[in-house]
Amino acid sequence: MILPFGILACLIVIVLLGTLFLLYPVTRSQKVSTVPGLEPSSDSDGNIPDIQSAGSMTEFLDKLHKEFGPIASFWIEKEFVVSIASPQLFKEVSHLFGRPVSLFKSYEPLIGSQSIQFKNGPDGQQLRKLHDRSYTQAKVVSQMAVLQEVVEELLKKWNKMAATQEHVPLGLHMSAVVMKSLTRFAFGEYFKDEKALVAFRKESDFCFWAMEKTLVEGPMKPGSDREKKFKEGIQRLKNITREVIQRRKQEEISPEDHIFIDVLMENYTDEDMIFDDIITYLIGGSHTTSFFMTWALYFLATHEDMQDKLYAEVTKYYKGGPITWDMIKNMTYLDNVMKETLRFSRLVPIAARVFSHDSQLGGHVIPKNTPIITSIGTLLSDKNLWKDPEIFNPDRFNERPPPYAFEPFGFAGKRKCPGYRLSEIEANIFLVLTIKQFKVALVPGQVVKNLYGLVTKPADEIWVTVQERN
Repeated sequence: MILPFGILACLIVIVLLGTLFLLYPVTRSQKVSTVPGLEPSSDSDGNIPDIQSAGSMTEFLDKLHKEFGPIASFWIEKEFVVSIASPQLFKEVSHLFGRPVSLFKSYEPLIGSQSIQFKNGPDGQQLRKLHDRSYTQAKVVSQMAVLQEVVEELLKKWNKMAATQEHVPLGLHMSAVVMKSLTRFAFGEYFKDEKALVAFRKESDFCFWAMEKTLVEGPMKPGSDREKKFKEGIQRLKNITREVIQRRKQEEISPEDHIFIDVLMENYTDEDMIFDDIITYLIGGSHTTSFFMTWALYFLATHEDMQDKLYAEVTKYYKGGPITWDMIKNMTYLDNVMKETLRFSRLVPIAARVFSHDSQLGGHVIPKNTPIITSIGTLLSDKNLWKDPEIFNPDRFNERPPPYAFEPFGFAGKRKCPGYRLSEIEANIFLVLTIKQFKVALVPGQVVKNLYGLVTKPADEIWVTVQERN
C-alpha cells in the first residue's frame, strides 16, 4: 500500500533530522554560547555530580580551567554558568554590580529573602552605599582601641595557657575574638555582656554550619527534625536581635557615633530586613575574618624564620600602648604576611556576577542573566602569575602583582566585601600584639588540610602552643 504523500514527506523530514542530529549533535551549551566547557553529566543536576566528585566548587573550577583555559562553562542543574580566571577577564566584568541570585538561593533560609545579598540594580546599589557608611576607613580606624581591647582580653588568657603549656585551639579562639569585636563594632555595647555574646554566637554558628551541611547532604526536607532545629535556631537569633534593637533605641547616641545597626534602624521600616542584613553581615564577616586570622598565625607557626622577621619589625615600630594606623602602615612585612595569607589560603575562592543584558566576554557572546563566576582561588594559584604558588612566601609582595591578579576580597561593581577594612585592621592588630608577646609553634603530629566552601577553612581544629617572649 502506498502511503499518502503528506505522511511520506513527514517521514522523510523526520529521518533527515534524525540523521543530522546523529552527525551534528546539538547540546544545551552549544545553544547558549561558544564558551568552551563541560556538557551536563546529569539531565537534572547538570555538572553537580562532577563538583561533588572534585570535592568542592573551588577544586572543580581548578580542574575546569586547567582543561578549558581562562574562560570555561558548566551547568548547575539546568542553568548555564560561565567561570573566568584571568586578570584580563576580571577587568572585563569589573563594572558589574548584579549578583546571580540563583547561586545563593540555597542560603536564603539563613540570611533571609530581604538580605542585600539578593538586591541588584539601583535598589541594591543604594543600599550598598548606605551600608558602606558604617565601614569606611575612618570609621574602622576610630574603633581600633575597641578591637585592641578585645584582642588583649584573649592574650591574657593565652598568658595563663603559656604558663601551663596548655594547647591553644586556634580556630575556636579566633572565632570567639572576631565575634566579640564584630558585634561591638556593628551593634554597640549589648554584646559586651559575655552571656549575651555566647548565646548569640552559639545560635549563629549552629545555623551557619547547618546551611553549610546542605552543600554536602542536600536541602533540608520539609518537616524533618533537621529543618525544625534550624528554624528554632533562626527564631532564637531573631529574638536576640529584637532585644539588641530595643536596647539600642533606649540609648542616646549622637549622629557622629552612629554604627551599622543605627544606619539600619534609621533607614529600614521592615524588621525582617534589619534582621536579614544583620545576619548577612555577621555570618559573612565573622567567618571570613576568623579564618583569615587562623591561617595567618598557622603559617607563622610553621615558618619560624618568618615569625622572627615579623617580630623584629613589630618591635621596631610598636613599643606598647595603643596601636595606631600610622604604626601599621609602616610595617611592610606585616602587610606582606597578610597578603600572602590571603593568596596562599585562597580565603574567599569564588565570587559571582551577572550581566543584565547580552554581552561580550573574552570574545564570546554571553546571554543576559548568565551567572559569571570569578574564580579568585584559581587565579591566586596560577603558575603563570605567581612564581612557585605552592610555597608560602610573603616576600613575593615586595613587587606589586599585575592589575586584577590579586583581588582576595572581590573587586567588581563597587561590591567588594564591605567589611574588608575591618577584617584587615583587626587581623593586623591581632598579629602585632600576639607576635610581640608570644612565640607560636604548631603542636606536632597535625596534618592541616584546606576545606573549601564560601570561605576556606582548616578541615580540623589547629592546635598551637604559645611561649612568652622575654
